Formats: sequence, C-alpha cells, structure tokens
Amino acid sequence: MNSRQIEYAILLSQHLNFSQVADELGISQPSLSKQIISLENELGVKLFDRNHSPLTLTPAGEYFVKNAQELLYKESEILKALSKFQSGENGSLVIGVTPFRSLYLMPEIIKKIKAKFPGVRVTLHEATSAQLRKEASEGKFDFAIVNLPVDESILNVKKLEPDTLVLAVESSMAKALNIENKDYVDFKQFASIPFVVLSPAQELRQLFDKLCTNANIDPDISAEVVGVTTAWALAKAGVGAALLPLQFIQNQFIDKDLTLYKIKNNLGTRQPAIVRRKDQYLSDYAKYAIKLLTE
Repeated sequence: MNSRQIEYAILLSQHLNFSQVADELGISQPSLSKQIISLENELGVKLFDRNHSPLTLTPAGEYFVKNAQELLYKESEILKALSKFQSGENGSLVIGVTPFRSLYLMPEIIKKIKAKFPGVRVTLHEATSAQLRKEASEGKFDFAIVNLPVDESILNVKKLEPDTLVLAVESSMAKALNIENKDYVDFKQFASIPFVVLSPAQELRQLFDKLCTNANIDPDISAEVVGVTTAWALAKAGVGAALLPLQFIQNQFIDKDLTLYKIKNNLGTRQPAIVRRKDQYLSDYAKYAIKLLTE
C-alpha cells in the first residue's frame, strides 16, 4: 500500500466513477482499476461494491477512507516538519481565503512574505467561508481566513478585525432617498430601490435575506451575482444597492460614486478569523504571515 493508491481510493470514494476519476488523474481507466484492485488484495477486503450502479463504498471501504484521509494528513505534516531541518529556505505556503478578502487583504501580505522568504511559493485557495471551514478542519491549508463560528474543538482560532457591513448605493439613487444621517439607518427606508445580491448559498446573501425579512421588505432584485467585486461594480453603475463589507470598499475602491449606509440592526458585522487545525505543523513563513495579518 502506498500514498498514490490511498489518494486514488479517496478520490474514487468522492466521485464513485472510475472513468471520471481516471480523467481527473490523467491515467487510463484500466490503470486506475488495477491500482484499486491491488490495494484491495493487499488489504484483504473489498473497498468498493462494483455490483451497484452507481459504484458504492463497502462498510470496509467507508472505514478505510475515513482513516486513510487522516493518514495522508499525518504523512503531510511529518514531511512539513522534516523540511524545517533542510538547509534551504524553499517551501510552500497554502492559504485558504475568500475571493473578496484575497483581493484587498493578500497582495501586501504576500509581497512582504516574498521579501522575507524569497524561496517560498505562496498558493491562495479561494472559496466560500463554508468550504474553507470544512477544508481547514481537514488540514488542507497552512491556515485559512474564514468567518466565525467554527468548530473550536478542532480548529485554532485567532480573531481579526470584524467586518462592518454597509449598504452601498449609487449617489444619485441615494440622493433620491433623501436620508440625511448615514449611520444606522432603518433598512425599511430602502424598500423602494432595487438591489444587487449575491447567490443564495453565500453568507452575505443570507444576511441580506434576513434584513429583508426583519424589515418586512419584498426586495426588487435587479441582479444576482457570484462575486463581491461584481456586486460593487453594479452598485456603482446604479443597477441596484448592494450589501458589502466596508473594509473591502475602503481598502480597494474609494470613490465618490457610492453612498454608504450603516444598517440599524445586529446583523451589521461579521467576525473573520485565522483558523488552522490544532495539531497542525506551522512553518516559520506561516507564522510570519499570521503575524502580518494580526498586527
């Protein structure tokens, strides 16, 4: 049994399709099947039930995959720790981060990391906070930046500056609203304008939906997008108002085309944090990156 066979088995357990996995790995289906059969013969049990369509895991297969993932994680941690004893400074730093935080938060951080550790390759894995929380608990990153809450029995947590959410409204649209005080405005006052929203699975959209429910508003949704940057651009163009993190706008997109309103409710902030598995090895360059983020 080797790491490659274990990785093949784990990937097959996720997709349950020999052809799809073979294509993803860039090998032939017979070659993949041979590796899986060889692994099963060595273990003395069947991991996959090939009599079902689609393919299913056997009880032994479920047990194997659960523990094999942890085995590969431990192997990776050992190799990372051993690399500290090598004479060179080459290495890799993998950071999980949401796309909008990657845009405004990471460029200067990566610049400073590369200046101090020029041989280190930095990889940003961009995904939603929900996906990052899951993958951080599996040890797939050196650390990730996610929104709380997380499972603190598994993950080490270091809080960052809280996000403040604001409603960004194109200035002529805002002028028509005739709202003088921009701090802590009742969301009901925006019932007459259209909105640009994120897709339903995203946390910002869920917060927006709660705002509408609490204010008893049936929103006029003029556009639904995936990215915060796109929502900002459409809000700036006057397509509709968008609920956005204030830090994102202030750090990246200061302009006079948007009027920003703080909403009067308890949903107006989010708590981001740096998270990593509690038993995870932390390289010197990962420690340096965390220090930069928390200064």
